[in-house]
Amino acid sequence: MATQEDQLRTFLSHSLSPDKSIRQNAERALITARSTPGHALAVLRVVSTSSGNGNDDMPIRQSAAVHFKNMVKRGWTHDDDDDDQCHDHHHGGKPFLIPESDRALIKNNLVSLMCTVPPQLQSQCSESIAIIAASDFPSRWDNLLSDLIAKFADPNWDVVNGVLLTANSILKRFRYVQRSDALYADILYVLQRLQEPLTRLFATVVGQLDDARLAGNAPELTSRLAALRSIDRIFYSLNYQDLPEYFEDHMGEWMAGFAKLLEYKNPILVDEDEEMQPGPIDNVQVSVVQNLNLYGNKDEEPFLPYLPQFTTLVWNLLMTVTPHSKHDALATTSIRFLSSLIGKLMHRKLFEGEGTLREIFGRIVIPNLTIREIDEERFEDDPTEFILSDMESSDTESRRKCTQELLRAM
Repeated sequence: MATQEDQLRTFLSHSLSPDKSIRQNAERALITARSTPGHALAVLRVVSTSSGNGNDDMPIRQSAAVHFKNMVKRGWTHDDDDDDQCHDHHHGGKPFLIPESDRALIKNNLVSLMCTVPPQLQSQCSESIAIIAASDFPSRWDNLLSDLIAKFADPNWDVVNGVLLTANSILKRFRYVQRSDALYADILYVLQRLQEPLTRLFATVVGQLDDARLAGNAPELTSRLAALRSIDRIFYSLNYQDLPEYFEDHMGEWMAGFAKLLEYKNPILVDEDEEMQPGPIDNVQVSVVQNLNLYGNKDEEPFLPYLPQFTTLVWNLLMTVTPHSKHDALATTSIRFLSSLIGKLMHRKLFEGEGTLREIFGRIVIPNLTIREIDEERFEDDPTEFILSDMESSDTESRRKCTQELLRAM
């Protein structure tokens, strides 16, 4: 007799069929089954276990992971504006919600599940965790953070990077929001549990970049740099509203790590033929400069002694960026950091030498105002969009726009 999971695998397999009628029947069956108690847990069992056919069942497992994520998106909290919920309602049923009987089991097992599945399934599990956390964390999901932190010591870097990306997704909510007592209570809750293990992990991983055994191992180094990039973004979220006391007390450790990352070079991680996609070193250096920008704009007194060193390091970094698109983010964040300092009287001593001003014009302003080949191509493809993004106020940042801000600051 077929088990619930066998039936589910059949529906999921049919939902990938090129035959429209087979596919639609399977999709209807999955929609009907999703509010049944135990269905969500059965879906997770399909995600977590291979049927023993090697990679042949990976499409079914991926389909199960996407199905689960969509269930969570539509059925974890009630939303009157959700078209899918309304569709169920208009057909005589109640709006779809995942049964309460399944929720505790889902929350108790989802992190460990994410850490045992292949990387191509991890991202869907991570998104599901972030969706649930948006409504339940921390008040109704007290073990989430401890479950994630417990994986910091896992020897598998796919697992470590998976939990760091998940933590980053969850904690982004601390940015760009109005201050409130509830927000500060949530930030304090996270800091009390995360600040110390995060600082330890940061110092450990930065130290591993010097490990001679890893020096020629590009995949291992790439994993470390990906972890550091996520750690930097978590640091950004935790420091966005105010400088926490713990990070003030441990600023020396973080700043030493940031300085090392800005100076880090390793030719085996640089693809000289790649012009579009940033490399792992570029990505982590962008995240470091974003943190420096955050602290620089806050004028936090404990950060001021580090400013001369970081001004020099960011300056030196700007001297090495290529005109290629892969370095656009690094160029724009670095120029913005210098602009924010130049625009403040308290920092004018860092820039007032005549030689310094000449260098800014000759080596930063002019190269980054120059029209590049890729800019010409963008203009030819869509002149209106190019003008909007490059010369007028828009959400996107170009090198020229940031350089114009630098000139205005000067």
